Amino acid sequence: MGGCEGGRKATPGAWTDAPRLGVAVLPTAPHPGVQTCIDRLAAAPRPPTLLRTARLVLRPWQDRDHEPFAALNADPEVARYLGAPLDRAASDALMERCRTDMARRGFSWFAVEHKESRGLAGALGLSSPRWTAPFTPTVDIGWRFAPAYQRQGLAEEAAREVLRWGFHDLGLPRIVSFTTLGNERSWRLMERLGFVRLGEFPHPALAPDHPLCQHLFYALDRPDEAPAPAAPPAPAAAPTPFPVAPAAPALPHVWVDGDGAPRTIKDLIWRAVERGAIRVTLVANRPVAVPRHRAISSVVVRHGLDVADDWIVAHAAPGDLVITADVPLAAELVAKGVEVLGTRGDWFTPSNVGERLSLRDFATEARAAGIVEGGGPAAFDDRSRRAFANGLDGWIQRKRVR
Repeated sequence: MGGCEGGRKATPGAWTDAPRLGVAVLPTAPHPGVQTCIDRLAAAPRPPTLLRTARLVLRPWQDRDHEPFAALNADPEVARYLGAPLDRAASDALMERCRTDMARRGFSWFAVEHKESRGLAGALGLSSPRWTAPFTPTVDIGWRFAPAYQRQGLAEEAAREVLRWGFHDLGLPRIVSFTTLGNERSWRLMERLGFVRLGEFPHPALAPDHPLCQHLFYALDRPDEAPAPAAPPAPAAAPTPFPVAPAAPALPHVWVDGDGAPRTIKDLIWRAVERGAIRVTLVANRPVAVPRHRAISSVVVRHGLDVADDWIVAHAAPGDLVITADVPLAAELVAKGVEVLGTRGDWFTPSNVGERLSLRDFATEARAAGIVEGGGPAAFDDRSRRAFANGLDGWIQRKRVR
């Protein structure tokens, strides 16, 4: 269930918006590009993805989610249009299936965490139905939220971000959505998000006489990219008596997570700038002193949870380097194709960032439960400094070779 504002509206094709007379109108074939996209994603699994909105974090599932997710799935109000409440075993199995699908397919439902309360607000994401219908294979968006987090616009906020991810990052050509006829809140949301109702169908997993069998079907195609406007003709260049030197190539761009970078690390970075090797942007949620240099800039974002992280993710591009010790931030950047170097010289890569994210979550939970005492990383020492210097210099050399 879900949609995206501003997309190109799907055309009915074989569908008609039939009157509800118990006769389903089904499409004759699935969208031709969806299976190709599903196969491509399965052939090249993506690292764990984190998505952020103003109020939410959409993240991989963690063991601490079992209990609140079970409570959500056991709530009769949540299950009203989903068939029946789930017991603990069924809820746990659903969560593990989401984990497996994300690892194997590259997409699934996310755990939706509320930034302010840190509670599990619900689940939302993309899935591919395991049952067969004339319109499958397809990818649909679905959600369920705990009652305490409903009627606040959270589902719409999260759905918009997931659809952006599905269309832009995953390259899906179409995303569909469906819900039972009586679930007006869901299909009204689909329509607000830009989805087009294409008809009705009986859900293949339900008996024909089941009260929830008949479903509404919606679809949204990936927004078309507007053609670039034609460039105006360039004015004739005035003759010059002297040859013009070619423009100097742009320096490699390094972003620094300024809220957690040790001073020693910053000193090494400033020296690289002085050598003319890189340009640097430091991002923090408070003013941080930086040297006066044309290749050094700083950005101060407003105070708030993950605001600096969100700014870095929005602006860093593939080919750039981000320096941070923040594992969730690193996971999001690696998924975007940005290189990430830890402040101790350790590289975050697609092959290790998922494990590091899990270890970080486990350690956090263990400290909170009192299983282990103490916390935090070991003191920054000369060995860490040398490892970081070697990592930064190696990256700069690779850039020069290219």
